[in-house]
Amino acid sequence: MNSSRLIIKELLYRRGSTLVILLTVIIASTVSVAIYTLSKASENETRKIMREQGLNLYIFPKGTNLIDFYSVNDTPVFPEDYVEVLANSRTFDAVRHLTGILQVKYDDWKDPNGSSHQILLVGYKDEAMQRFLPRQEIMGTDVVKGTVHIGSLLSRNIPENTPFTITGKDGRQYSFEVAARLGEGRGMLDQGVAFNLHDLQTILDMEGKINRIEALGCICHDGRIKNARKQVQEIFSDLEVAEISNIADARENQRLMMNKYGSFIIPFITLTCLLITGFLFYQNVTVRRREIGLLKAMGRGNITILLLFLAKAFILGLAGGVAGFFIGTWIAAYFGKEIFLFTFSAIKPVWSLFIVILIVFPVLWMLASWIPALRATQIDAARTLSEE
Repeated sequence: MNSSRLIIKELLYRRGSTLVILLTVIIASTVSVAIYTLSKASENETRKIMREQGLNLYIFPKGTNLIDFYSVNDTPVFPEDYVEVLANSRTFDAVRHLTGILQVKYDDWKDPNGSSHQILLVGYKDEAMQRFLPRQEIMGTDVVKGTVHIGSLLSRNIPENTPFTITGKDGRQYSFEVAARLGEGRGMLDQGVAFNLHDLQTILDMEGKINRIEALGCICHDGRIKNARKQVQEIFSDLEVAEISNIADARENQRLMMNKYGSFIIPFITLTCLLITGFLFYQNVTVRRREIGLLKAMGRGNITILLLFLAKAFILGLAGGVAGFFIGTWIAAYFGKEIFLFTFSAIKPVWSLFIVILIVFPVLWMLASWIPALRATQIDAARTLSEE
């Protein structure tokens, strides 16, 4: 009887231990895939939730008085083209989601009732995508030309279906369709108006000018703000970078929490299943002592005996890993509907993980069977067969 038939007969004859070992593989694979998939969905969900808090980096001219900057008094301006230069740099990878902004106070805006107010005007350049980085969903504020988004406090003074009207530096009246009425709690923008950048530049006679860039700083190997500042200043030495730490910390803490959770639970479950598998293989060797002795007496060498156990472990590791991948993906998608409000529909099989499963789980289960398999090769055929 050749080795392949021996392995198949062993799998079918000892169905109990075979099923238990297969179950350990499926459990380990299912947990690993489900947690990994859910952690990726959690990162996407966090991005969706955190986008309402805005981007976490400000880039502005060096020498800017930060008191004036944060109180939106007159601050230095710089060319709008800086945004495109940063976005097209091959070495600029510490910052994403670049949005050029022109932000000023407007001292004497007349509402439709004739009352005067000091309001905030914010012009948003369409978000610049980094040319040499993977494309991501837009996180900045894009405002369509010819429209505005008005803050909650101003919204009370502008009736529905009434355009927003403002006097430009040239004395002309400019009217814009109100495309969105923002909810309260947007900070200074509650008393402000968001424009497309080029519309606001025209109103203020500031073509091609911005006074800050908002961006999202990534978590980099040599420090969050340090690396972002270094890369920006290598391209534009006249710019400075400041971080809104509460937004940056919230993003980082969420990411670290999911990574720590996955890095604990996945090895714990996998190691537990491997120990159970090792015990079952050891028990299998003990039960099959006479059978192994007979195989040796019939001329089967130690290599053949070793390969019989390793092949069994390989088959079960592969079959259980594949089954666990699809079960884990299904579990992640099923429970993701209850957990994630925005991104549950984006939970899909992670096929790169499937390739890892096909390699890692057969190897791990072969390693779990290695010591019992070595013990099987040490069985003495003559002594075993002479025992009653």
